[in-house]
Amino acid sequence: MMDTHTYKRYNKEEQLQKQSLGILYKGHDSILNRDVMLYITEFDENEGPRLEVMQSIKDGSQLPEDRFMHVWDIELDSHSIMIVLKPELGYFLEQELETHSLTVYEILILIRRLGQNILEAAKDGISGFSVHANNIWMQGDNQPIIINYWSNEDSQRSEAPGLGRLLYQLVAKTHIIPVDVNAMGLLMTDALGKMTDDEKDPIVRWMRFALLNSKSFTQLLKGLDQILLTYPDHEDIERTLIEKKLIAPVPPVQASVEKVENKAQSTQQQIQSHSFQDTIIIRPKPDQHQHKVDSEDTEVVKRSGNKKKWILAGFIILVLLIGEMLTVHLLRKPDQTSNQTVVEKPAVQNPTPQLTTPTPAPVAPKPVKDEDIVVVPNLKDMPLKEAEALLLANNLRYAFFMEANEASAGKVMRQDPPANEKVEKGTEITFYVGK
Repeated sequence: MMDTHTYKRYNKEEQLQKQSLGILYKGHDSILNRDVMLYITEFDENEGPRLEVMQSIKDGSQLPEDRFMHVWDIELDSHSIMIVLKPELGYFLEQELETHSLTVYEILILIRRLGQNILEAAKDGISGFSVHANNIWMQGDNQPIIINYWSNEDSQRSEAPGLGRLLYQLVAKTHIIPVDVNAMGLLMTDALGKMTDDEKDPIVRWMRFALLNSKSFTQLLKGLDQILLTYPDHEDIERTLIEKKLIAPVPPVQASVEKVENKAQSTQQQIQSHSFQDTIIIRPKPDQHQHKVDSEDTEVVKRSGNKKKWILAGFIILVLLIGEMLTVHLLRKPDQTSNQTVVEKPAVQNPTPQLTTPTPAPVAPKPVKDEDIVVVPNLKDMPLKEAEALLLANNLRYAFFMEANEASAGKVMRQDPPANEKVEKGTEITFYVGK
Protein backbone atom coordinates (compact mmCIF):
# COMPACT_ATOMS: atom_id res chain seq x y z
CA MET A 1 0.00 0.00 0.00
CA MET A 2 1.46 3.33 -0.98
CA ASP A 3 1.30 5.79 1.89
CA THR A 4 1.44 9.00 -0.13
CA HIS A 5 -1.68 10.50 -1.64
CA THR A 6 -2.99 13.82 -2.87
CA TYR A 7 -6.18 14.13 -0.85
CA LYS A 8 -6.71 17.62 0.58
CA ARG A 9 -9.96 17.46 2.51
CA TYR A 10 -9.38 14.36 4.66
CA ASN A 11 -6.40 13.80 6.96
CA LYS A 12 -5.17 10.46 8.30
CA GLU A 13 -4.56 10.43 12.05
CA GLU A 14 -4.12 6.81 13.18
CA GLN A 15 -4.04 3.38 11.56
CA LEU A 16 -6.86 1.28 12.96
CA GLN A 17 -6.64 -1.99 11.07
CA LYS A 18 -4.94 -3.59 8.10
CA GLN A 19 -7.25 -5.56 5.87
CA SER A 20 -6.51 -7.85 2.94
CA LEU A 21 -7.30 -5.16 0.33
CA GLY A 22 -6.60 -1.94 2.18
CA ILE A 23 -5.89 -0.10 5.42
CA LEU A 24 -8.47 1.49 7.69
CA TYR A 25 -7.52 4.76 9.39
CA LYS A 26 -9.01 7.11 11.91
CA GLY A 27 -9.27 10.47 10.12
CA HIS A 28 -10.68 13.96 10.15
CA ASP A 29 -12.75 16.00 7.70
CA SER A 30 -11.02 19.40 7.54
CA ILE A 31 -13.98 21.14 5.85
CA LEU A 32 -16.88 19.90 8.01
CA ASN A 33 -14.65 19.50 11.08
CA ARG A 34 -15.81 15.99 11.94
CA ASP A 35 -14.21 12.62 12.66
CA VAL A 36 -14.27 10.02 9.91
CA MET A 37 -12.95 6.55 9.12
CA LEU A 38 -10.79 6.34 5.98
CA TYR A 39 -10.47 3.11 3.99
CA ILE A 40 -7.58 3.52 1.53
CA THR A 41 -6.74 0.90 -1.06
CA GLU A 42 -4.51 0.89 -4.11
CA PHE A 43 -6.33 1.29 -7.38
CA ASP A 44 -6.11 -1.82 -9.53
CA GLU A 45 -6.54 -1.13 -13.22
CA ASN A 46 -7.74 -4.72 -13.67
CA GLU A 47 -10.89 -3.85 -11.72
CA GLY A 48 -12.09 -1.74 -14.62
CA PRO A 49 -12.41 1.98 -15.32
CA ARG A 50 -12.18 4.13 -12.22
CA LEU A 51 -15.65 5.58 -12.68
CA GLU A 52 -17.10 2.07 -12.77
CA VAL A 53 -15.37 1.25 -9.49
CA MET A 54 -16.85 4.39 -7.97
CA GLN A 55 -20.27 3.42 -9.31
CA SER A 56 -20.11 0.01 -7.59
CA ILE A 57 -19.25 1.65 -4.26
CA LYS A 58 -22.00 4.21 -4.79
CA ASP A 59 -24.56 1.43 -5.33
CA GLY A 60 -23.58 -0.14 -2.03
CA SER A 61 -23.54 3.16 -0.15
CA GLN A 62 -27.30 3.53 -0.64
CA LEU A 63 -28.03 0.46 1.50
CA PRO A 64 -29.32 0.74 5.08
CA GLU A 65 -26.77 1.68 7.71
CA ASP A 66 -27.69 -1.18 10.05
CA ARG A 67 -26.09 -3.71 7.70
CA PHE A 68 -23.01 -1.92 6.36
CA MET A 69 -20.65 0.86 7.33
CA HIS A 70 -22.16 3.95 5.72
CA VAL A 71 -20.13 5.63 2.94
CA TRP A 72 -19.93 9.43 3.23
CA ASP A 73 -17.60 10.26 0.34
CA ILE A 74 -15.21 8.84 -2.24
CA GLU A 75 -12.00 10.38 -3.57
CA LEU A 76 -9.51 9.23 -6.17
CA ASP A 77 -5.94 10.10 -6.96
CA SER A 78 -3.50 8.66 -9.48
CA HIS A 79 -2.81 5.44 -7.60
CA SER A 80 -5.40 4.87 -4.87
CA ILE A 81 -9.02 5.16 -3.78
CA MET A 82 -10.15 6.67 -0.48
CA ILE A 83 -13.57 5.65 0.85
CA VAL A 84 -14.76 7.94 3.65
CA LEU A 85 -16.85 6.01 6.21
CA LYS A 86 -19.12 7.24 8.96
CA PRO A 87 -17.55 6.37 12.34
CA GLU A 88 -19.68 4.25 14.66
CA LEU A 89 -19.41 3.42 18.36
CA GLY A 90 -18.21 -0.14 18.82
CA TYR A 91 -15.18 -2.34 18.19
CA PHE A 92 -13.56 -4.65 15.64
CA LEU A 93 -14.76 -8.21 16.16
CA GLU A 94 -11.25 -9.52 15.47
CA GLN A 95 -9.93 -7.68 18.54
CA GLU A 96 -12.36 -9.56 20.80
CA LEU A 97 -12.07 -13.08 19.37
CA GLU A 98 -10.04 -14.44 22.28
CA THR A 99 -11.51 -12.29 25.09
CA HIS A 100 -15.24 -11.91 24.34
CA SER A 101 -17.86 -12.98 26.91
CA LEU A 102 -20.58 -14.10 24.48
CA THR A 103 -22.49 -17.26 25.35
CA VAL A 104 -23.06 -19.97 22.75
CA TYR A 105 -26.64 -18.74 22.40
CA GLU A 106 -25.48 -15.15 21.79
CA ILE A 107 -22.91 -16.38 19.24
CA LEU A 108 -25.64 -18.23 17.33
CA ILE A 109 -27.77 -15.07 17.38
CA LEU A 110 -24.83 -13.09 15.97
CA ILE A 111 -24.30 -15.63 13.16
CA ARG A 112 -28.05 -15.57 12.43
CA ARG A 113 -28.05 -11.77 12.14
CA LEU A 114 -25.12 -11.85 9.74
CA GLY A 115 -26.86 -14.52 7.66
CA GLN A 116 -30.03 -12.44 7.41
CA ASN A 117 -27.98 -9.38 6.42
CA ILE A 118 -26.27 -11.39 3.67
CA LEU A 119 -29.64 -12.61 2.39
CA GLU A 120 -31.08 -9.07 2.28
CA ALA A 121 -27.93 -7.66 0.65
CA ALA A 122 -28.14 -10.25 -2.13
CA LYS A 123 -31.62 -8.93 -2.97
CA ASP A 124 -30.00 -5.50 -3.43
CA GLY A 125 -27.32 -6.95 -5.73
CA ILE A 126 -24.50 -6.84 -3.15
CA SER A 127 -22.65 -10.14 -2.62
CA GLY A 128 -19.21 -11.69 -2.38
CA PHE A 129 -17.95 -9.49 0.47
CA SER A 130 -15.80 -11.01 3.21
CA VAL A 131 -17.48 -12.58 6.25
CA HIS A 132 -14.32 -12.36 8.32
CA ALA A 133 -13.64 -11.12 11.85
CA ASN A 134 -11.44 -8.27 10.59
CA ASN A 135 -14.21 -7.04 8.28
CA ILE A 136 -16.94 -6.89 10.94
CA TRP A 137 -17.59 -3.95 13.25
CA MET A 138 -19.65 -4.69 16.38
CA GLN A 139 -22.10 -2.01 17.46
CA GLY A 140 -24.74 -1.75 20.18
CA ASP A 141 -26.52 -4.96 21.13
CA ASN A 142 -24.07 -7.29 19.35
CA GLN A 143 -25.11 -5.81 16.00
CA PRO A 144 -22.60 -6.81 13.28
CA ILE A 145 -21.80 -4.27 10.54
CA ILE A 146 -19.76 -5.13 7.41
CA ILE A 147 -16.97 -2.62 6.74
CA ASN A 148 -15.80 -3.42 3.19
CA TYR A 149 -18.75 -4.65 1.13
CA TRP A 150 -17.66 -3.45 -2.30
CA SER A 151 -14.74 -5.89 -2.83
CA ASN A 152 -15.13 -9.54 -3.81
CA GLU A 153 -12.68 -11.67 -1.86
CA ASP A 154 -11.88 -15.36 -1.34
CA SER A 155 -14.99 -17.55 -1.73
CA GLN A 156 -14.05 -19.37 1.49
CA ARG A 157 -14.65 -16.11 3.37
CA SER A 158 -18.04 -15.23 1.91
CA GLU A 159 -21.58 -16.28 2.77
CA ALA A 160 -21.98 -19.83 4.18
CA PRO A 161 -18.27 -20.82 4.44
CA GLY A 162 -17.48 -17.48 6.04
CA LEU A 163 -20.27 -17.92 8.61
CA GLY A 164 -19.07 -21.44 9.43
CA ARG A 165 -15.50 -20.30 10.06
CA LEU A 166 -16.65 -17.32 12.11
CA LEU A 167 -18.86 -19.58 14.25
CA TYR A 168 -15.85 -21.79 14.97
CA GLN A 169 -13.62 -18.83 15.82
CA LEU A 170 -16.15 -17.33 18.25
CA VAL A 171 -16.89 -20.62 20.04
CA ALA A 172 -13.22 -21.70 20.22
CA LYS A 173 -12.03 -18.11 20.92
CA THR A 174 -9.18 -18.35 18.45
CA HIS A 175 -7.71 -16.64 15.38
CA ILE A 176 -6.43 -19.97 14.01
CA ILE A 177 -8.72 -21.86 11.62
CA PRO A 178 -7.83 -25.53 10.87
CA VAL A 179 -7.78 -26.54 7.23
CA ASP A 180 -9.38 -29.95 7.78
CA VAL A 181 -13.15 -29.87 8.35
CA ASN A 182 -13.14 -33.03 10.49
CA ALA A 183 -10.47 -31.60 12.77
CA MET A 184 -12.48 -28.40 13.09
CA GLY A 185 -15.55 -30.43 14.08
CA LEU A 186 -13.66 -32.24 16.86
CA LEU A 187 -12.20 -28.99 18.18
CA MET A 188 -15.65 -27.37 18.06
CA THR A 189 -17.11 -30.25 20.10
CA ASP A 190 -14.45 -29.75 22.78
CA ALA A 191 -14.94 -25.97 22.75
CA LEU A 192 -18.69 -26.36 23.45
CA GLY A 193 -17.64 -27.63 26.88
CA LYS A 194 -20.31 -28.84 29.32
CA MET A 195 -23.17 -28.95 26.82
CA THR A 196 -24.77 -32.36 26.29
CA ASP A 197 -24.11 -34.34 23.13
CA ASP A 198 -27.70 -33.70 22.02
CA GLU A 199 -27.02 -29.96 22.26
CA LYS A 200 -23.59 -30.07 20.63
CA ASP A 201 -24.39 -32.27 17.63
CA PRO A 202 -26.80 -29.88 15.80
CA ILE A 203 -24.31 -26.98 16.12
CA VAL A 204 -21.36 -29.03 14.84
CA ARG A 205 -23.44 -30.45 11.97
CA TRP A 206 -24.58 -26.97 10.99
CA MET A 207 -20.96 -25.75 10.93
CA ARG A 208 -19.97 -28.67 8.66
CA PHE A 209 -22.81 -27.95 6.22
CA ALA A 210 -21.78 -24.28 6.11
CA LEU A 211 -18.08 -25.01 5.58
CA LEU A 212 -18.77 -27.51 2.80
CA ASN A 213 -21.46 -25.23 1.31
CA SER A 214 -23.54 -28.39 0.81
CA LYS A 215 -26.95 -26.82 1.46
CA SER A 216 -28.66 -23.72 0.12
CA PHE A 217 -28.19 -20.55 2.13
CA THR A 218 -31.91 -20.41 2.94
CA GLN A 219 -31.82 -23.99 4.27
CA LEU A 220 -28.84 -23.14 6.45
CA LEU A 221 -30.66 -20.18 8.00
CA LYS A 222 -33.74 -22.32 8.68
CA GLY A 223 -31.51 -24.94 10.33
CA LEU A 224 -30.01 -22.23 12.52
CA ASP A 225 -33.52 -21.08 13.46
CA GLN A 226 -34.39 -24.59 14.61
CA ILE A 227 -31.30 -24.70 16.83
CA LEU A 228 -32.15 -21.32 18.35
CA LEU A 229 -35.72 -22.35 19.13
CA THR A 230 -34.42 -25.10 21.46
CA TYR A 231 -32.91 -22.52 23.84
CA PRO A 232 -34.79 -21.13 26.88
CA ASP A 233 -34.74 -17.58 25.45
CA HIS A 234 -36.07 -18.64 22.07
CA GLU A 235 -39.44 -16.86 22.37
CA ASP A 236 -37.99 -13.45 21.50
CA ILE A 237 -36.21 -14.94 18.48
CA GLU A 238 -39.35 -16.80 17.39
CA ARG A 239 -41.36 -13.56 17.57
CA THR A 240 -38.76 -11.78 15.42
CA LEU A 241 -38.69 -14.57 12.85
CA ILE A 242 -42.49 -14.54 12.58
CA GLU A 243 -42.53 -10.75 12.13
CA LYS A 244 -39.99 -11.07 9.30
CA LYS A 245 -42.09 -13.94 7.82
CA LEU A 246 -39.13 -16.31 8.03
CA ILE A 247 -41.24 -18.96 9.78
CA ALA A 248 -45.01 -19.51 9.91
CA PRO A 249 -46.88 -18.67 13.16
CA VAL A 250 -47.89 -21.70 15.24
CA PRO A 251 -51.69 -22.17 15.76
CA PRO A 252 -52.81 -21.48 19.37
CA VAL A 253 -53.94 -25.07 20.10
CA GLN A 254 -50.77 -26.58 18.72
CA ALA A 255 -48.70 -23.98 20.55
CA SER A 256 -50.38 -24.91 23.86
CA VAL A 257 -49.75 -28.62 23.31
CA GLU A 258 -46.12 -28.01 22.35
CA LYS A 259 -45.68 -25.75 25.39
CA VAL A 260 -46.94 -28.52 27.72
CA GLU A 261 -44.77 -31.12 25.97
CA ASN A 262 -41.71 -28.87 26.09
CA LYS A 263 -42.34 -28.18 29.79
CA ALA A 264 -42.58 -31.91 30.52
CA GLN A 265 -39.48 -32.60 28.45
CA SER A 266 -37.62 -29.81 30.24
CA THR A 267 -38.57 -31.29 33.64
CA GLN A 268 -37.37 -34.72 32.52
CA GLN A 269 -34.07 -33.24 31.33
CA GLN A 270 -33.60 -31.56 34.72
CA ILE A 271 -33.98 -34.92 36.41
CA GLN A 272 -31.66 -36.80 34.04
CA SER A 273 -28.98 -34.19 33.31
CA HIS A 274 -26.79 -32.08 35.61
CA SER A 275 -24.76 -30.37 32.86
CA PHE A 276 -26.04 -26.81 33.43
CA GLN A 277 -27.53 -26.97 36.94
CA ASP A 278 -27.16 -29.51 39.74
CA THR A 279 -30.80 -29.56 40.90
CA ILE A 280 -32.09 -32.33 43.18
CA ILE A 281 -35.82 -32.93 42.70
CA ILE A 282 -37.50 -34.60 45.72
CA ARG A 283 -40.97 -35.99 45.11
CA PRO A 284 -43.32 -35.59 48.17
CA LYS A 285 -44.73 -38.77 49.75
CA PRO A 286 -48.48 -39.30 49.30
CA ASP A 287 -50.66 -38.27 52.26
CA GLN A 288 -53.19 -40.95 53.25
CA HIS A 289 -55.73 -38.43 54.59
CA GLN A 290 -55.50 -36.37 51.45
CA HIS A 291 -55.91 -39.53 49.35
CA LYS A 292 -59.13 -40.36 51.24
CA VAL A 293 -60.54 -36.87 50.67
CA ASP A 294 -59.64 -37.07 46.99
CA SER A 295 -61.47 -40.43 46.71
CA GLU A 296 -64.61 -38.97 48.30
CA ASP A 297 -64.51 -35.98 45.97
CA THR A 298 -64.13 -38.33 43.01
CA GLU A 299 -67.20 -40.34 44.10
CA VAL A 300 -69.27 -37.15 44.42
CA VAL A 301 -68.22 -36.08 40.94
CA LYS A 302 -69.23 -39.48 39.51
CA ARG A 303 -72.70 -39.30 41.13
CA SER A 304 -73.22 -35.79 39.89
CA GLY A 305 -72.24 -36.89 36.40
CA ASN A 306 -74.75 -39.78 36.39
CA LYS A 307 -77.55 -37.46 37.54
CA LYS A 308 -76.77 -35.04 34.73
CA LYS A 309 -76.91 -37.88 32.19
CA TRP A 310 -80.49 -38.86 33.28
CA ILE A 311 -81.67 -35.22 33.14
CA LEU A 312 -80.22 -34.84 29.63
CA ALA A 313 -81.90 -38.06 28.42
CA GLY A 314 -85.32 -36.92 29.75
CA PHE A 315 -84.96 -33.57 28.05
CA ILE A 316 -84.19 -35.21 24.69
CA ILE A 317 -87.30 -37.47 24.97
CA LEU A 318 -89.48 -34.45 25.78
CA VAL A 319 -88.23 -32.58 22.71
CA LEU A 320 -88.99 -35.56 20.46
CA LEU A 321 -92.59 -35.83 21.78
CA ILE A 322 -93.26 -32.12 21.22
CA GLY A 323 -91.91 -32.39 17.69
CA GLU A 324 -94.20 -35.35 16.88
CA MET A 325 -97.28 -33.48 18.19
CA LEU A 326 -96.52 -30.44 16.04
CA THR A 327 -96.15 -32.65 12.96
CA VAL A 328 -99.59 -34.24 13.47
CA HIS A 329 -101.17 -30.83 14.02
CA LEU A 330 -99.78 -29.43 10.78
CA LEU A 331 -100.91 -32.46 8.74
CA ARG A 332 -104.50 -32.03 9.93
CA LYS A 333 -104.76 -28.32 8.92
CA PRO A 334 -102.90 -27.74 5.66
CA ASP A 335 -105.27 -24.97 4.45
CA GLN A 336 -104.69 -22.70 7.37
CA THR A 337 -101.01 -22.69 6.67
CA SER A 338 -101.43 -22.07 2.93
CA ASN A 339 -104.00 -19.22 3.37
CA GLN A 340 -101.71 -17.14 5.47
CA THR A 341 -100.57 -13.99 3.77
CA VAL A 342 -97.01 -12.86 4.21
CA VAL A 343 -96.66 -9.09 4.28
CA GLU A 344 -93.19 -7.87 3.46
CA LYS A 345 -92.12 -4.70 5.16
CA PRO A 346 -90.38 -2.18 2.95
CA ALA A 347 -86.65 -2.17 3.50
CA VAL A 348 -85.41 0.88 5.30
CA GLN A 349 -82.36 2.23 3.60
CA ASN A 350 -79.54 2.92 5.94
CA PRO A 351 -78.41 6.53 5.75
CA THR A 352 -75.00 6.89 4.18
CA PRO A 353 -72.51 7.91 6.88
CA GLN A 354 -70.78 11.19 6.20
CA LEU A 355 -67.06 10.80 6.60
CA THR A 356 -65.11 13.75 7.86
CA THR A 357 -61.42 14.12 7.28
CA PRO A 358 -59.56 15.73 10.16
CA THR A 359 -57.45 18.67 9.21
CA PRO A 360 -53.79 17.72 9.77
CA ALA A 361 -51.84 19.91 12.12
CA PRO A 362 -49.23 22.04 10.43
CA VAL A 363 -45.77 20.50 10.55
CA ALA A 364 -42.93 22.82 11.36
CA PRO A 365 -40.17 22.67 8.73
CA LYS A 366 -37.01 20.92 9.89
CA PRO A 367 -34.16 23.43 10.25
CA VAL A 368 -31.35 22.90 7.77
CA LYS A 369 -27.80 23.24 9.06
CA ASP A 370 -25.16 25.10 7.08
CA GLU A 371 -23.01 21.98 6.77
CA ASP A 372 -25.90 20.18 5.06
CA ILE A 373 -26.07 22.77 2.23
CA VAL A 374 -24.17 22.23 -1.02
CA VAL A 375 -23.96 24.19 -4.26
CA VAL A 376 -25.33 22.47 -7.37
CA PRO A 377 -22.44 21.98 -9.83
CA ASN A 378 -22.68 22.99 -13.49
CA LEU A 379 -23.21 19.83 -15.57
CA LYS A 380 -23.64 21.56 -18.93
CA ASP A 381 -21.77 19.76 -21.79
CA MET A 382 -20.31 17.27 -19.29
CA PRO A 383 -20.13 13.53 -20.25
CA LEU A 384 -22.64 11.30 -18.46
CA LYS A 385 -20.13 9.39 -16.32
CA GLU A 386 -18.36 12.53 -15.18
CA ALA A 387 -21.68 14.14 -14.26
CA GLU A 388 -22.62 11.11 -12.15
CA ALA A 389 -19.27 11.12 -10.35
CA LEU A 390 -19.40 14.85 -9.71
CA LEU A 391 -22.88 14.70 -8.19
CA LEU A 392 -21.89 11.75 -6.03
CA ALA A 393 -18.82 13.60 -4.75
CA ASN A 394 -21.09 16.50 -3.75
CA ASN A 395 -23.45 14.23 -1.75
CA LEU A 396 -26.28 14.65 -4.27
CA ARG A 397 -28.61 12.08 -5.79
CA TYR A 398 -29.55 12.21 -9.44
CA ALA A 399 -31.81 10.98 -12.23
CA PHE A 400 -31.16 11.47 -15.93
CA PHE A 401 -33.14 11.07 -19.14
CA MET A 402 -31.98 10.53 -22.71
CA GLU A 403 -33.24 12.86 -25.45
CA ALA A 404 -32.66 12.75 -29.19
CA ASN A 405 -29.92 15.27 -30.00
CA GLU A 406 -26.99 14.08 -32.11
CA ALA A 407 -25.05 17.29 -31.56
CA SER A 408 -24.97 16.70 -27.80
CA ALA A 409 -24.77 12.90 -27.88
CA GLY A 410 -23.46 11.55 -24.56
CA LYS A 411 -23.34 15.00 -22.94
CA VAL A 412 -25.58 16.89 -20.54
CA MET A 413 -27.86 19.40 -22.25
CA ARG A 414 -29.71 20.90 -19.25
CA GLN A 415 -30.33 20.27 -15.57
CA ASP A 416 -32.81 20.97 -12.77
CA PRO A 417 -32.13 22.61 -10.28
CA PRO A 418 -29.82 24.92 -12.23
CA ALA A 419 -26.11 25.33 -11.53
CA ASN A 420 -24.90 27.34 -8.50
CA GLU A 421 -28.20 26.95 -6.66
CA LYS A 422 -27.87 26.04 -2.97
CA VAL A 423 -29.68 22.84 -1.98
CA GLU A 424 -29.66 20.36 0.89
CA LYS A 425 -27.43 17.29 0.72
CA GLY A 426 -29.21 14.30 -0.74
CA THR A 427 -31.32 16.45 -3.11
CA GLU A 428 -32.05 14.75 -6.42
CA ILE A 429 -30.68 16.53 -9.48
CA THR A 430 -32.41 15.79 -12.77
CA PHE A 431 -30.45 16.23 -16.01
CA TYR A 432 -30.95 15.39 -19.68
CA VAL A 433 -28.40 13.71 -21.94
CA GLY A 434 -28.38 13.79 -25.73
CA LYS A 435 -28.32 10.63 -27.81
